[in-house]
Amino acid sequence: MDAGKVLGIVVTYNPASEELLPLLQSLESQVETLLIIDNTPSDDDRITGIVGDLESKHPDLRMLRVGHNIGIAAAQNIGLEVALEECFDYVLISDQDSLPDTDMVSVLRTACVRMNAEGVSVGCICPAYFDRVTQQAFAFQVQRPGNVFYSSVFADEASPCVEIIATISSGMLIPCAALRKVGLMRESFFIDHVDTEWCHRARAMGFRLFGTSSTRLLHRLGDASFRVWYFGWHSHSEYSPTRLYYRFRNFVLLCRLPHVPLRWRLRAASYWTVNLYAHTLFAHDRFANTKAIARGLWDGIIGKTGRLGS
Repeated sequence: MDAGKVLGIVVTYNPASEELLPLLQSLESQVETLLIIDNTPSDDDRITGIVGDLESKHPDLRMLRVGHNIGIAAAQNIGLEVALEECFDYVLISDQDSLPDTDMVSVLRTACVRMNAEGVSVGCICPAYFDRVTQQAFAFQVQRPGNVFYSSVFADEASPCVEIIATISSGMLIPCAALRKVGLMRESFFIDHVDTEWCHRARAMGFRLFGTSSTRLLHRLGDASFRVWYFGWHSHSEYSPTRLYYRFRNFVLLCRLPHVPLRWRLRAASYWTVNLYAHTLFAHDRFANTKAIARGLWDGIIGKTGRLGS
C-alpha cells in the first residue's frame, strides 16, 4: 500500500551552515520533495553557499528566496499551499536548527497511516523532542481523563504513541486531508505560538493530535541556557528580548481566541508566569527582557498583531 507522498518544508532565516546542512541532508533522503523557504534579506546570500551543490544534485530539492523576513507563519504557508496545489499526501514542517532521526518521517507516516486505517481523524503527529540548548528531553502535553488541567508526560516504550494537546511545528507531520479542513497557519502572529494556535484549531474541529517516542528530533529551544531557582536550581532556555515580546504577546492573543479551552489557558498561564520570573530576575539582559515582556503583554491586550515595529 502506498504510504503517501511527503513534502518537507524548511523555513530559514540567517541560517548557520553547521546546523542547516545536516538537516537538509537528512530530510532530503526521507521525503519525496524538500522545499526551502528562505526569509533571509536579499542582500545576504549565505543560503546559496550552504545549499551549494545539494540543490543541483537533487532535483527534488527546491529553494524559494522571499527576500525579506515575512515571518515563520507566512513562510510556512507558502510551502503548505504548494503541498495542497501539487496534491501531496503529507507535509513535514521543520525549523532550520532541528535534526531528525534518520527514520523519523517513515515512523511518523506509518503511525499516521495505521491510525487513519483505524478510523482516527489525525490532525498531526510529532516525534519526541530533545533540546540542544538545555540538553534535556521535553515532554508531551496530554489531557488525562478526570484531570482538570493538562499534564506534561513522556511516552514510553509500552505506549509509544500518546494523544497530545499541542506541539511545536518543527517535526510536525500533517496529513493534507486535515490541512484542507483546518486551514493554514495564522500569519498575524508572525512568529511564536503559530503552531499552538493551529493545534487548538484542529482539535476544536474534531481532529486528534499525537506524539510518539518511537523516533526523535533534536531541536534548539532558545538562544542559550541559564540557571533559575524555583525549589532548586534548574536549566532554563533563554530568549532574546525580541522573541520574548512575541512569545508573551501571542500567548495573550492566543488566550483571546474562542477555540482555545479555558482550562488550557489557565494551566499554560502558570508556565508563562515562570518564564516571566526567570527572564526578569535571572537572565542576562533583565532590563531589556522586562521592557519587551511588558510591551508584549500590553500589545496582546490591545490586540496588536503582525511584525514588531510595523
